[in-house]
Amino acid sequence: MNGPFLDNLCEKCYKKENPLEIKKLEILPVEICPKCETLRILGTQVDTWKREESIEEILREVARRTIIEKTEVDTPLQYDFEDDIEDSKIMNYGVKEFAVNTRVYAKPHKDFSEFEEVFTTRLKMRRATCDECSKYKIGYYEAILQVRGENRRLTEKEEEEIENLIERMMKQYEDAKMAYILDLDVDQDGITAKVSTKFLAESLAKEIKGISAGKISVAYEHKTTSRDGTDVYTNTYLVKLPVFAREDVVEYENTLWVVRSVSDQQIKMESLENHEIRQHDRKRVENRGRKKNDEIVKREYMLVSKDMNAVVIMALDNYENFEDNLERIPPKKEEGENINGFIYDDKNYYLE
Repeated sequence: MNGPFLDNLCEKCYKKENPLEIKKLEILPVEICPKCETLRILGTQVDTWKREESIEEILREVARRTIIEKTEVDTPLQYDFEDDIEDSKIMNYGVKEFAVNTRVYAKPHKDFSEFEEVFTTRLKMRRATCDECSKYKIGYYEAILQVRGENRRLTEKEEEEIENLIERMMKQYEDAKMAYILDLDVDQDGITAKVSTKFLAESLAKEIKGISAGKISVAYEHKTTSRDGTDVYTNTYLVKLPVFAREDVVEYENTLWVVRSVSDQQIKMESLENHEIRQHDRKRVENRGRKKNDEIVKREYMLVSKDMNAVVIMALDNYENFEDNLERIPPKKEEGENINGFIYDDKNYYLE
């Protein structure tokens, strides 16, 4: 008999003596979350929301990979697949099963024809809410975010800026399934929110600190103990905003100032005597300065005339005219323009 031969056997005899013995995967259970389309196959979760491919392509890829992993044979094999998976049918209640036909083949000798076998794997589809969506549904959260003023209420501007910051950040995380805020409450105490994860709460706290020069502290509260005996804690991330907010009127070193900005170490203030802007040590100002917002009476003025050193001002509440020093008027104000300001201790001050 003519060759080729392998182990002294011709092709026909070799295939007869050495049939392909394949342990095949006939049933493949697949769970799919009806809310986010996350897949769970043989206990392994596949987060489809992180992928750019369609759910059809992801299911096909994962099914084929699982079939290959579960196909047990000593001979190195090659694979071809056909299936009836369709994207429009995956979430359809009426479609509970897909079929994947797998052709396996091997060539034990370069001159032999291929060993070949075809088998079918049934993908049994079941709708089941994934762990993350279940957590959201029951109101699960790992952390609390708090924003408070240092012995004061937040200003309306601070509340608006922080709410806008949180909204912008949440848009960045909109594709992250476990990134959500359950409640965001704004009241006289400040801002409080329940946050899905510690990572997200810490990220929000750091961003708020960045725009406000606040200080972050973290508190830990024991929430529960897991089945394996691990203690589970809820973290509270507190951002404490500076003692003085922007636009506060502060008496410091016998002068009235208006706060323009606050950083970690410095506070920038504008003198209401000559409108010079100066940097001061933040800690020193917070210890020695006194906020006067509640003691001032807001007033509106008009700049009637000015010369080299003096101006004539008219108070718009009673049309009284009086003189003042030019340096006490905000720069670049022209005759006929209105000026916002206030009275404190029977003296007029001009803001802008």
